Amino acid sequence: MRSVRRRREVDEPDGPSSFLIVTQYFAPERGAAQVRLAAIAHELTRRGHRVEVLTAIPNYPTGRWFEGWRRRLIQEQVEDGRRVIRLWIWPAIGSGIGRWLNHLSFALLAPLGLRAARRPDWVFLEYPALPAAVPVLWWSRRRGGRVAVNVADLWVDAAIDAEVIPGRLATALAQRVERWALDRADVVNAVSEGVADALVAKGVGRDRIRWLPNGVDPAMFRPGPVPDGVREELGLPDGHDLVLYAGTHGFVHQLDVVLEAATQLADLPVLVVLVGDGSERERLVRRAAALGLANVRFLPSVSPERVAAYLRAASVGLATVRAGAVYESVRSAKMLPVLASGIPLVYAASDEGAAIVERIGAGIRTPPGDSAAMAEAIRTLLADPDLRRTMGARGREYAVQEGDWSELVGSWVESLPVEG
Repeated sequence: MRSVRRRREVDEPDGPSSFLIVTQYFAPERGAAQVRLAAIAHELTRRGHRVEVLTAIPNYPTGRWFEGWRRRLIQEQVEDGRRVIRLWIWPAIGSGIGRWLNHLSFALLAPLGLRAARRPDWVFLEYPALPAAVPVLWWSRRRGGRVAVNVADLWVDAAIDAEVIPGRLATALAQRVERWALDRADVVNAVSEGVADALVAKGVGRDRIRWLPNGVDPAMFRPGPVPDGVREELGLPDGHDLVLYAGTHGFVHQLDVVLEAATQLADLPVLVVLVGDGSERERLVRRAAALGLANVRFLPSVSPERVAAYLRAASVGLATVRAGAVYESVRSAKMLPVLASGIPLVYAASDEGAAIVERIGAGIRTPPGDSAAMAEAIRTLLADPDLRRTMGARGREYAVQEGDWSELVGSWVESLPVEG
C-alpha cells in the first residue's frame, strides 16, 4: 500500500465506460454487500470498463480493523486489477453511537477519496453508505458525472423499525438525506420487486429505476464432489448430514430460530454449522453453549470459494429473515449460492425470496421465527434423498437462468441511459 496523491493522468487505457464504486463495505470483508460489489466490480472489469473503488479500511463484521492494514486517513492499492482507495473509519458494529460514528467517519472523509479518484462516467453508490451520499452527489455534479444509487435493502426503514436511530430529530434527518439522495440520483437500482415498489412510494419515478438483483457465480457455486479435507474442517462426523447457514450473524437474520430448531433435532445424526461473523455472533455462541447444543458448531467467516466447498458437503442450506413489513421486500443473499449448489433450501421468512423458493419448488418455506416448522422441514428433507435431489435440480436451474452475475450486470449496463 502507499499514500494517495491526486492524479491527472494514468497510463492504463479507458474501457467503454468508467465506474467509481463508493461503499463502506468491500472485500476482503465478508458479507452480502461485499460479495455483491466484488462480483459487480469483477464483471464490469471483465467487460472492459474501467473500475475504481472508494471504500473503508476493512473492519466489518467484527467491528475491528483487520490485521495488516495501516490506519492512515487515505491509502490505495491495486486489487484484482482495480485501483481501490481506502479511508480511515471508526470501526464499530451493532447499534448505538459507535455505529453512527462508523457511518459518519466514512462520509466526512469521503471528499479525500473522491479527490484522489479519477473522473468516472458513473458513480455507483451503495445505499448503506447513505451519509456519504451528500459529498458524493455534490462531487459528481461538479465533475459532470452521473450517479447510480444501489438500493440493496431499505436501510433507513429497517433502522427505524429496529429503533436504532436515536430520537425523532435523527430519524427525520435520516429520512431527509435518503429522499434528497434518491431525488438527485440519475438511476436507482432495485434488488427486488418489493424494493422497486418501495422506491416508487418514496417518489422515485419508474423511468429511473433499474433492475440489478443479487446474483451468483454458477461456476463457483455448483454441485460436485466434496473437496478433500472439507468434512474434517467442518467437524462433520461420518454418517452425519450437514445443515449449513453461511452469512452475517445480525439482528435481521434472527438466528435464534436455528439454535431452537437444533434442540429439536438432537435425535438425528445431523450437524448444524453456522459460518460467519456479525453483531449477534458472540451472543449466539453463548446461547448455544447454555442450551448444551452438541449438534451446533460456529465457524468464522471464510472466502466465497470456501463457502462453495462447504455447500458441496451440505444436505440442506438455511436462510432466515426476521418478521416485519420492512423486511418483506428482501431476497436473502444466502439464497442463490445454496440454489446454485444444487441443494434444497429451508427459508424461514415471509419475504420475496422465500416466496420464490416456494414457487419454483427449490426448498421449504417456513414462518419466520418458527423453530418447530424449521426443524420439521429439515427432518422432511433429510428423510427423503429423492426430494432433495429434485428440489436441488430446480434450484440450480433457477440460479443459472435467473441469477448469473454475468447476465445481470450485462443487462444493467445496457439499461443505463446514454448521455445526451
